[in-house]
Amino acid sequence: MSMIRLYLVRHGHVDYFDAAQQPINPKYAPLSAQGEQQIQLLAAHLQAIQMDQIFSSTMPRSIQTAEILARQQARKDIDSYDEIREIKSGRLKDIPVDQAEVLIKKAYYPKKFALNGFLQGESWTDFETRVITWFQQMLRQQSQSKPQQTTQHILVSAHDAVNRIVLNWVQGLQQHDVQVQEQNYACLNIIDFYLQDQQIVESRILLQNFTAHNILKINESENALDHVYNIYMRTNGFKGETV
Repeated sequence: MSMIRLYLVRHGHVDYFDAAQQPINPKYAPLSAQGEQQIQLLAAHLQAIQMDQIFSSTMPRSIQTAEILARQQARKDIDSYDEIREIKSGRLKDIPVDQAEVLIKKAYYPKKFALNGFLQGESWTDFETRVITWFQQMLRQQSQSKPQQTTQHILVSAHDAVNRIVLNWVQGLQQHDVQVQEQNYACLNIIDFYLQDQQIVESRILLQNFTAHNILKINESENALDHVYNIYMRTNGFKGETV
């Protein structure tokens, strides 16, 4: 039996809105200066562990996060994959005002509110399938590539909803709502996977949503969707400032 210890990170802080509080395309949004500092603090903790492999999504904020973490590692190579990109939203400006509270603020409750897509975008079912399939394949391939190594340390720089899906999967909650799996900026989750004959036979969550920059979660009462909803309301659905 082999063990893979997964260090699952959410990228650091990102400014998703410009100075006029209009949405920035999240596909291209980089880390903010604050986000870089958050990841640097996390990197100081992770430097005690030498990673066997470092993965990221293909989105800039995920790659930047992996690059900062890799600076403290002997291994600098980063392999990026589309399959662990963040769930894709629809256009925020197209969300009807009378549905905004559910479609935005309750977007992490797809089962409870019968939401097929995230912010009228990518299907939750398709998203869950692509994320879990990638993680299963990655774990099997890593186990197969180093059969004589009893323990591997794997770092994955990913995203809020990606991490929520993974945590649900490990807890046996596939196709359930993900609102309970809070993932703050620059957070770290540690999960042990035990594999035999390239099959996962057991998993254990050792650490969840640890933030080196804010261990006690001070002023962390709102999640990312609360922030989007609040700006949506202030700007009349991103159509201009309200009086």
